[in-house]
This record gives sequence, C-alpha cells and structure tokens, in this order.
Amino acid sequence: MFDAFLNRIRHLEPLEYILIVMALAVQIQITLFAHGDYLGLRIGLADLFVPFTGLYVLYTLLTGRSKWPRWSVKKMMYGLAALVFVMSAALLNSYVVNNGLSSWALVNKYTGFFLLLAYLMLGGWIASNAQNTKRVLSLFAGVFTGFVVLSMALSVVFLFLQFFIPYPLWLADYPWDGFMANRNAFMAIFVLAFVFIIWSYADNEIYIPETLRRLFWLCLPVFFIFNDSRTGWLVSIALMIILLLKDPVLRIKKIALPLLIGAVIAYGSYYITTKATMFVLEGAQMKYLIKVVTKETGEDLAYIGDQKRFIAVEDGLELYHQHNPLIGAGLGSYKPFQIAKRGEFIDVMDFTALWLLVETGAVGLLVFASFFMMCVWALYKTGFAQKNSAYHRAMFTFLVLFACMSVLHELMYTRVLWLAMGLALAVPYGKRRSPPL
Repeated sequence: MFDAFLNRIRHLEPLEYILIVMALAVQIQITLFAHGDYLGLRIGLADLFVPFTGLYVLYTLLTGRSKWPRWSVKKMMYGLAALVFVMSAALLNSYVVNNGLSSWALVNKYTGFFLLLAYLMLGGWIASNAQNTKRVLSLFAGVFTGFVVLSMALSVVFLFLQFFIPYPLWLADYPWDGFMANRNAFMAIFVLAFVFIIWSYADNEIYIPETLRRLFWLCLPVFFIFNDSRTGWLVSIALMIILLLKDPVLRIKKIALPLLIGAVIAYGSYYITTKATMFVLEGAQMKYLIKVVTKETGEDLAYIGDQKRFIAVEDGLELYHQHNPLIGAGLGSYKPFQIAKRGEFIDVMDFTALWLLVETGAVGLLVFASFFMMCVWALYKTGFAQKNSAYHRAMFTFLVLFACMSVLHELMYTRVLWLAMGLALAVPYGKRRSPPL
C-alpha cells in the first residue's frame, strides 16, 4: 500500500532522519508546571530534541561537514537580529514597568522565542545542506501529514470504542486536540496538513499516498464536529475553494466517496452516547450554531469565547494607551494588569498582532510584520513567480491563512510554523561530496 512511500525513506541522510523525528515530535505537546496564576509551560516533544540536535548541527559545522544555512530572504540575519532586539527590549521594559520579571515573560515568551528561532535555523540548515532538497521537502510534508491524519483516524476509532471500554480514551475527549493538548493548536497543524494535501493534487513534488488522502477526507466530517473550531471551519471553506479552482469535476470525483462515508460516520456518532458526543451536543458552540442556523435570534447569542476576546481587546488597548506607544508595556505585562483591573486573569490576548502591539509597541509590531511580509514575498517568488516548488506554494498559502487565523488565535509560538518556514526559506547549496555524518 505504501511501497512507493517506503521507497522514498530508504537510505536517508542523517539530517533526513532528524527531519522525520521533528515532523512527528512537533505534533506531541504537554503542559508542565501549571499552578496558581501560572498557566504552565507548554512544551513539545520536539523541544526536548532541539538541544541534542543543536549539538549535532554545531559538530557538523565545526568539522566542515555542513554549512551555515542560506536564505532566499535578503538580509535574513539582519531581520532575525531585529526580532531579537525587539523581544529583548520588551523584556527589559517589562522589568522596568513591573519591577521584576514573571515566569510567563521570561520563560514562556522570551526563552520560547529563541526556541522558535532554533526551529527556523534547523529547518534552514536541513534544506540548505540536503543532497536532494526537493526530496527533503516532500518527505517532511508526507510524514507530517501522515501523522496528522493518523491522529484524526485514531480519534474517530477511539470515539466509537469508548462505548465499549469503561476507562477514558483521551483522544475521544471533547474537544479533540490530538496529541497537541489544545484544540486550536491541533487545528493549526490540521490546516497545514490540509494545505499539503491540496497541493499534492496539483503537483507530485509533494508526495502523499492516495490511501492517506482518502483517509483524510473520510475523517474530515467527524473531525469538524468534535474539534469544534470555528476558525477551522472557516479556513477549511477557503481551502476547499482553492482545491476546486482547477479540475473541479475530477477532484470532486476523487473526494466525494470518502467524504460521503465520513458524513455517514459523523451522523452515526450522534447515536453513540459517549461522553464526547454528549459534550458536543450540549456544548455552547453547537447550541449557538443550531440557533443561528434555525434563525432563533430572539435572544442574546453571545458566546463566552467571543466575550473573552472582546475583554482581551478592551484591556489590551487600555494597557497600551497607558504606556509609551512606540515600545509598549513590556513582555508579560498584560496578565498582572488584567488581574489588577478585574480581580482575576480571564484569558490571554488571543490575537497575535494585538499582543505584539501591547507588549512590544508599534515598533515591535512593525518589525514583526515587516519580517513576516519579507517571508511571504520570498515564498511567493519561489513558489509562483519562478514556479520552483509546490512546497513553497503550500507554505505561501499557509502563511496567508496563518495571518487570517492569527486574528482569532495566538499562533506565533506554533513550533511547526517556524520549522516548516525554515525549510521553505532556505536556499540549497547543491550536491556535496559527502553528507553530514
């Protein structure tokens, strides 16, 4: 079934084995050290591998077995230095404003940002030093997508098995979050996998087995119900439109049957009286969705998640106006401000641009936005203007969607974004006499 795929992963370079491990590990997360007012440290399995991988990369660089990554973005290192300067200045500003540094500011935001840069550099190092860069990009897309689909399929299976098994099967718990410990994080990696699948239909450079694609469409309806992410629903509509822009009849024929079977499975889940099913049927989002669809708008349909976002916008802008608009209030300043104002911490600012504006100021937001646009433009040139790689077209699509999703969610610290972007932005050196050992 997967013979062609298995043939692609035989006789791999060491850096390709590293990439496979990272493609899987970035999809497994846990939350550690949560207590009291501290929300905890969300750490991925890949985070544990980064230090050891970094030592290996350093060894190959020092011994001349590999080279420093090259980038398609002009003045890439200057851009990264500007980001580091902004975050460092925001940390110092936080120390001044709050008379000290919180764990949230120092560990989660500041140290976490350097971890993101490590993922970016690792992706760039792999793509620059690979003997066959196109194979590396295809390998990453295939392995990453395969594990996302596996997580979706296991969640479906566990949902129905839960009816017969007395102890909880966590993958079936509502809302579905896979191995990511958060449904929105699961939604983000799902979107990237969806993008890879779409571009795999357009170009064989991204190789995803047809069986895997059919399994994705089969699981999709149930995933939509039990992940229950409205952002995921909206983004998926956009992705379906993109999918059907070319050869719509042929592509509908390919996906119609597994989608129909998946819809039947989703309908059948209505009659499975598991805890997960009851949560969905009685959950706030499904109730409000039903009311909107049936036009029962005579009552207030405000959703608690939206109320928290409105509060975050209100409090965030108020905090911003109390400090220097150019440099903001400093990393981690929002949380103590909200506690002082409302007597409790309600939620993080679930809006990437907003928290950057509030905590790093207009200068910080401008620097991050400029770097983001530089990356988007580089991917567009490589993927579309030069028609070089389906992977680059996929990453361009994902970054555009990422910008849209960031209006409703804080996604900047999504590890796979930086790893995948590093792979896409790197320029290969070409074939070498010997690969890194």
